[in-house]
Amino acid sequence: MSKMIVGNWKMNGSVKLVDEFIAGLDKQVILGLPSIFIAYAHLKNPEMQIAAQDCSVFGDFGAHTGEISAKMLADVGCKYVILGHSERRKNMNSDTIDNILLKLRNVVQNKMTAILCVDENYMELLDKSISDFIKTHTNEIVIAYEPISAIGTGIIPSPDDINKSLKNIKLHINNVKTLYGGSVNTKNITEILSIPFSDGVLVGGASLNLYDINTMASYS
Repeated sequence: MSKMIVGNWKMNGSVKLVDEFIAGLDKQVILGLPSIFIAYAHLKNPEMQIAAQDCSVFGDFGAHTGEISAKMLADVGCKYVILGHSERRKNMNSDTIDNILLKLRNVVQNKMTAILCVDENYMELLDKSISDFIKTHTNEIVIAYEPISAIGTGIIPSPDDINKSLKNIKLHINNVKTLYGGSVNTKNITEILSIPFSDGVLVGGASLNLYDINTMASYS
């Protein structure tokens, strides 16, 4: 079975770069675009696997200036939504446990797949309410383990340490898919994908390079 290759552009990109990826991205790659580019990419290439980087806690339409609902994301071609990234939890204080649970429900209700990010303190996020919800929706939720110490640093934990964390998550929530994220690149991709409990990777900065992300997909 092929492993998941998910890219997260974060607050990067341009129409020119999106066009480059539309023309040459491996079909297996799921690309997390800034919301402003999602509808454009889907219209240009409806077969592209697109992820949003977040969604609103509000599930429907309404007077919520600046918010983008899961329903809107699904309508413009999103198949995945990244939730709970440590940068949002730390820098924006918007992704509390209660809010993440609301977002998970919104994503699932709109027939998309949620990619839930957790860090070294994953058991704090995987509390009873979130765990119970994931256990009933393991086909619609993927957990991406991204230790904060590895995000953007170029330094990743040992394969044994990564495997141990992924295994613990799978023991806590049976049948859930688990990804590893944090300084994933073309030099360490084969090692990470060979980790027994890894179902794929969440790639940050390296996903902005078309050659690099396609190279990673070729190893999956």
